[in-house]
Formats: sequence, structure tokens, C-alpha cells
Amino acid sequence: MVYCPKCGAVNEDQASFCQKCGGQILVPQPPIEPVKRAPAVWNQSPFDRTFRGGGPLLKTFLGLIFVLLVMEIFDALSAESAFAGEFSGFLGDTLVLFFLVFLLAFFFGYYTRKYPRETAMVSPLVTAIVVTFVLWVVSNVFRLLGETRPDDFLTAMGEMVGSVLYIIFLLIILLGYIGVIMKAGRFGNPVPPANVPPVPPSASPQAPYVPGKRMGRSNRDKIIFGVCGGMAEYLDTDPFLVRVLWVVGTLLTSGVLILAYLILALIMPKYP
Repeated sequence: MVYCPKCGAVNEDQASFCQKCGGQILVPQPPIEPVKRAPAVWNQSPFDRTFRGGGPLLKTFLGLIFVLLVMEIFDALSAESAFAGEFSGFLGDTLVLFFLVFLLAFFFGYYTRKYPRETAMVSPLVTAIVVTFVLWVVSNVFRLLGETRPDDFLTAMGEMVGSVLYIIFLLIILLGYIGVIMKAGRFGNPVPPANVPPVPPSASPQAPYVPGKRMGRSNRDKIIFGVCGGMAEYLDTDPFLVRVLWVVGTLLTSGVLILAYLILALIMPKYP
């Protein structure tokens, strides 16, 4: 039973208006409990949860052990197959390269899952290195098969794959950075904050720059065209780190990233 706050008459529990005076009855509502949200958890793998930062290193050594096992198996078969002996020797000569590529791939995968935004700018370069290494191994397998059979077709296949490695490397980097720019919202004007009134098109042809919303060339932190500064503002990181990574990538790619820098300087918008 509920009482009318105006006349004091008794009414039914579900009544919204008093049956005697017609006044509105305000039924007290139970308090709304706030929705409890689970804390944000990055996409951890079982290795990440168990070994944390040591997981990639453990994966690297497991991968190296696997390569050593394959090398020993082919070495045991070398008496029966010339290819087995050659391939075992090839694996032995490239163990250091396998270790470095495993180390790079597994640690980069770990940090990509943990910091996807911060690692976006180096993802195309790492992907290009890993894919090129795998194709280089495949080309050597074809070459060894062609030399030990002998088979001119396999030899030609190995030489063909080896001859296009540099082109594949450049294509992966170029397409990868185009994808990064498109994902960052390069094509389109930046979205201003909700509390800032929109600027009329006649007053300003471009909306004000909001760091972290759209990627563009920085006018506040630039040395040449502001490409690295704009990337640093978008990633909310130190521009010096971006420039160092860009220089290292330029050295590793024999100057290809210089061309990529010029292309980005042409297609990325410039913000005040």
C-alpha cells in the first residue's frame, strides 16, 4: 500500500495517481547499480600468461631446437641422399640467421599483442624481413634440389625466387605502410572534439588537428617534412624513437625508406 503525499489517502501499490484527490504518487525506485566492467586485458597467449616477457625467448630457443633436430635428421640421411647432406650443411651455416629471425618474430608478436598501437609503424618492416627470410630459405631448397638431382626446372625456380626477393621485400613494406596510413584514418579530415564547435568550411578548409585521431605531418615537431613527428603524435610516443627506427629501417632496406618518406610527405595531410 502507498499513501498519497497530497491528501494521505491509501492507494494500491501499483497506483500512479491518488484515487481520492487525483494527485500523482511518486513510487520510489530502487537504486540503479553501476555496471561493473571487466578490466581491459590485452590479447594474451598461453605463453604470455605463463612466461610473460620470457615467452618469446623460450619460443626462440624451441624454434632453434627444432631446426637443430631437422639438421640432425637430414645429416643422418646424408649417406643415402646428396640433398640431405647439402640441406643439413645449409641449416648449420644459417643457424645464427634462424635464431635472429625467430627472436625478432616472437618478440615482435609479443609486443604487438601488448602494444598494438605503438608497434603499428614497424609492423610492415618486420613482416617484410620475416617473409623475405622464409622465401630465401625456400629458394635455397629449390636450388639444392636442382643441383643434387640434377633438375634444371628446380634450379630455375630457386633462381627465380631468389631474384625477386628484393622486389617482394619492397612491396611488402610499401603496401604495409599504405595499410597503416589507411587504418590510421589518413583519408578524411580529422574529427574535432565534441566540445569544440565545428569550423565553417569558408573559414577554414581543414578541421583543427587532434593528436591521436588522424595521422598527418606535424608542423610543431619536424626536421624535414614532419612525417616522423606526425607519426609520433599519432602514436603518442617520443619522436626521437620514431626517427631512430626510421634511420635503422633505411639502413636495413638500402635506402628504400627514403623513398617511402617522400611518398608519405606527399600523401599525408599537414596539420597546423
